[in-house]
Amino acid sequence: MPKYLVTVTGEIPLRSSRTRPRFYKVLIDNIRDAVERVGGRVNTIEILEAKILLDVDREVEEVLTRVFGVYRVGRVLEYEFRDLKDLAEWVASKATGYVQGKKFAVRVKRSGQHDFTSLDVAREVGALLKPFSKGVDLENPEVEVSLEVRGSRVFLYLDTARGPGGLPIGVEGRGLVLFSGGFDSPVAAWFTAKRGVRVDFLHYVMGSTQSSYNAFRVAQELARKWLYGYRPVFIIVDFRDLLYEITKKVEWSYRQVVLRALMYIVGSKIAVNQGYDVIVTGESIGQASSQTLRNLEAIELVSKPLKPIMRPLVGFDKEEIIEYSRRIGLYELSSMVVEACSIAPSRVVTAAEPDELTRELEKINMELVEKAVREAKTLDLLSSNPLDVIPSSDLEIDFIPVEAIVVDARNPENRVKNPIHGAIGLEELKIEELPREKPVIIVCETGVKSLLIARTLREHGLKAYSFKGGYCRR
Repeated sequence: MPKYLVTVTGEIPLRSSRTRPRFYKVLIDNIRDAVERVGGRVNTIEILEAKILLDVDREVEEVLTRVFGVYRVGRVLEYEFRDLKDLAEWVASKATGYVQGKKFAVRVKRSGQHDFTSLDVAREVGALLKPFSKGVDLENPEVEVSLEVRGSRVFLYLDTARGPGGLPIGVEGRGLVLFSGGFDSPVAAWFTAKRGVRVDFLHYVMGSTQSSYNAFRVAQELARKWLYGYRPVFIIVDFRDLLYEITKKVEWSYRQVVLRALMYIVGSKIAVNQGYDVIVTGESIGQASSQTLRNLEAIELVSKPLKPIMRPLVGFDKEEIIEYSRRIGLYELSSMVVEACSIAPSRVVTAAEPDELTRELEKINMELVEKAVREAKTLDLLSSNPLDVIPSSDLEIDFIPVEAIVVDARNPENRVKNPIHGAIGLEELKIEELPREKPVIIVCETGVKSLLIARTLREHGLKAYSFKGGYCRR
């Protein structure tokens, strides 16, 4: 069975004797959850000062490097030795193949009471390995034989990998992330989680269901790969009525800041109702017109959020944010998200006056705010399907999900002229053979015929949708 020696982030051992056990417990729980999510099982866990020794039933190094609170992960072999000679002979028997024909160095860390030093261990092991190698090179070795001696046990590192550091998720409360799914908000969520906060996601539906579908996929990927120890949720708020209200009543230059103020207000109400400690945004000073320092100040003064607003990316530029998106593994999915919150692309106020913003905000029917909060929908990110973000009453869809079964109900001429890859013809449709868990998208020339077919399939318990507007020349 594989064994791993996990070095915890340096902040944990420095905590007080009262706090430290809680941090270790949360980290161990998160490690167990991470291993179990990839189908593994932790047999034993042992705390060794600033390290945690894991005995597991399969290789799990990759997932361990994505657990916050982990500084380094080492796959190790373990041996209980009698004396220095026994220790050195065991290490040499295991490491001979590593140094074969190469220049090497032995690196030793030691803790506990011994009648030998770390240098003695390195010298004894090096002497046994030297005949099989090209010699010792302490400055520029081709390979390093890394050992850790703890009490009567020695650990030989087979390989090591860096973890993300930070604090274990769950030691610092709960945060609600205002989440579009683009590059900024997922990176902001990642940095907040890195400081021990359990983050959940609040998404505003402002237009195309495709944007919300893709935003969910980003949040789900982040949750599955990085957020361990709890079940993150995705809260959906339909903002379309409020968006229409803004465009109908608010002066053009103030539309963008009014929109952001309403996002704060709704987010604040949901955060209070559901017990969050903080609201998190992906805002960065000056990155967009509504994110100038003066605008952020005015928006916060006027919206009066009931929870603190955290902006982890406040000093980042776009290139830095995108680079982190790549490192986290979200870039490809985030690049598919079309930002839907730009409702006044030009002539936007960049230094909003609080009094003027208040007057513009007062034009909004606040009953719509209460309605949006009341009708918010919550999805479990680990078990829900991205299609669950689409209202169940919607029969039309404006995109084709990657996992969908496409039924082509167009006439034969259009099928030949503009074929849809992977689609099946209407005449091939066998309702009883269609999987109930997959979406079925019906395509016709205008979206009328497909709507009738989708309605019929819904009556048979299928997740059927009509492709909005039809598919003729695309």
